[in-house]
Amino acid sequence: MKAGQSEHLDKNRVADRFRASAATYEHMAIVQKQISRQLVAIVDRYGVAGWTRVLEIGSCTGVLTEFLCRKERIEKMFVNDLVPELCSYTQRRVAASVGSVESIPGDIEQAELPQHLDLVISSSTFQWMADLPALMEKIAAALNPGGHLAFAIFSPGTMEEIATLTGRGLQYHANEALTAMVEKYFRLVTLHTERKCLYFPSVRAVLRHIRETGVGGVTGARWTLSRLKDFERQYSERFQTDDGLPVTYVSTFVIAEKPREGGMP
Repeated sequence: MKAGQSEHLDKNRVADRFRASAATYEHMAIVQKQISRQLVAIVDRYGVAGWTRVLEIGSCTGVLTEFLCRKERIEKMFVNDLVPELCSYTQRRVAASVGSVESIPGDIEQAELPQHLDLVISSSTFQWMADLPALMEKIAAALNPGGHLAFAIFSPGTMEEIATLTGRGLQYHANEALTAMVEKYFRLVTLHTERKCLYFPSVRAVLRHIRETGVGGVTGARWTLSRLKDFERQYSERFQTDDGLPVTYVSTFVIAEKPREGGMP
C-alpha cells in the first residue's frame, strides 16, 4: 500500500452514501459547515486574493462554494464532486455569484484538472483520497506560480468512538505526514488542528447523524440486531457524558503557496 493511502476505501460506496444523504446533509452536517466557514475566514486572514480561476474539490451541496463566492468576485469557478448530481446542484447554486461556473464531476484523482488556477480549495474531502500525495503533485502542476492551495482535512481522532468499538475507519493523515506532502510542492503558510465534539441523546441518534451526513461510507459492514444492541450498550457504557453521547471530529486547516518561478518550496 502506498504512503498516504486509505484502506477499505471503495469510492463507489462513498459516492452512494453521499448521494443517499443529499437531502439531509446540509441540515445535519453541522461540523462540516463550521469547518467550511472557518476555512474561508482563514484564507481571508492570510491575504489569499486574486482569485480569477478557482477549483473546489468536493463541493457536496455547495456550502463552501457559496461562502467563498459571497466573499470574493471570482471570474471562473470550477466545482468538482464525486457525485455528479451534487456537482450540478452546486453549479446552479452559485451561478449568479460568479463570472462563470463549470462542473468537473467524478473522482478528482482520475480527472484532468483545469490549468492556470489561482486557488484550489477543499473542505472535509481530502481524507477520502486514495493517494493524496499524488493529488498534491497534480494540484501543484495546475496552479499558477504564486497560487494557493487551501484545505481542511479530517485528522486522527475523528470519529474515534466508532473506530474504537468497530475497529473500522479511515486512515487519517497525521500532521507530520501532511506537512511533508505539502512541503514537497508548496511553501507552507499555516497548518493548525482543532477538535470538535457533537453530542447526541442516544446511540441511534449518533448512527442517524452518520447516515444523514454520508460519512459512514468506509466499509460495507452490515448491522445485525444483536450487533446493533451490543454496539449501543458499549457506546453508552464507554462514552456517556453529562452532555450526551459524543462524536468527535478533528480537523486540520492548511494554507500553502506554490513557489513563484525560480523559488523553492
